[in-house]
Amino acid sequence: MIYLSLGSNMGDRMAFLQLAVGMIEYRIGSIQCISTVYETPPWGFESSPFFNACLGVTSTLSPDEVLTELLAIETFLGRKRTKTEGYQARTIDLDILFYKNKVLDTAFLTLPHPRIEQRKFILTPLTEIAGDFTHPLFAQTIDELNQNCEDEAELIQLSKKLILTKKKDFIAIEGTIGAGKTAFAHRLNEALNGQLLLERFYDNPYLADFYKDPEAYALLVETAFLEERVNQYNSFFSEELKLPVIADYSLEKSLLFASKNLSKKDFDAYQKKYFNLTQAQPKPDLVLLLQQTVSQALYNIKQRGRAFEQSIAPAYLNSLENGYKEWRKTTALDCVEFDLTTLDFVKQPEDFYPLLLAFFRH
Repeated sequence: MIYLSLGSNMGDRMAFLQLAVGMIEYRIGSIQCISTVYETPPWGFESSPFFNACLGVTSTLSPDEVLTELLAIETFLGRKRTKTEGYQARTIDLDILFYKNKVLDTAFLTLPHPRIEQRKFILTPLTEIAGDFTHPLFAQTIDELNQNCEDEAELIQLSKKLILTKKKDFIAIEGTIGAGKTAFAHRLNEALNGQLLLERFYDNPYLADFYKDPEAYALLVETAFLEERVNQYNSFFSEELKLPVIADYSLEKSLLFASKNLSKKDFDAYQKKYFNLTQAQPKPDLVLLLQQTVSQALYNIKQRGRAFEQSIAPAYLNSLENGYKEWRKTTALDCVEFDLTTLDFVKQPEDFYPLLLAFFRH
């Protein structure tokens, strides 16, 4: 077992701890146990109180790899390290306390973590989940170290608990044209350290004509897109993958767009082809449905500069948005809606935190 310490004393402290828990589950390994959260005074410097907790995780990563991942999580969650000596306030602080019984002292990592025996904010939560674990250097259990600790800090046990994340292996992002699906997929992959499946920019030979004469070219354009997407799935999922897979579309996108663009007769025929081509394809464990204003979607479309998209009308985007609302009610896929109308995680990275938190809690 690997035991980790989590702390935060800036911003929404409980949210930062929960975000760290979720990212650890995806990036490091399976969390086996987690303590309650304690409010604790800062240790070794003057600052606002911390929220602290400990957890136990199993992992195939080496000690150096675990530390590298913890540092990446801290960076993602906004921790800024400076050259100033001493302790400082931080959005998140993550440490390896014990990596099994390993003893290590290098320029990069010391194990067990130094001065554990002096710190109540570590020993008290750690006793909850690893009281019988024996410190490999002191030959005392964590419970014994906690009882003998001379640290007089007063800890307040909180009633609110951290939630263990239900890990998903395949996550798809959906939403209308210009909703920000690809940008969202990139940002989520930064957090989870998985593998991206991005819809290929496909030079559909019927697309430009479709925007000029939708009725005449709808079946041709939708069939070509369906075949291209299925071909991409076949190629992608035939390779060895790094989980989780994060895609900026699901195959059900084809059915939804076809339902809006095709006549009833053509759609009936299209559905048969769709189910024949997709029934054996992997389905996402979770779909994240992005909601965006039409004005912002049009702005995003303009910014990415694809010539054939510049004539897309607001009415068409409204139609697609309504289509997603209908799809949300009928799809068998597990789906959660994310409202982006007041958020801009591209310009303001911290806007992504509540979205990631909602993802971990689903």
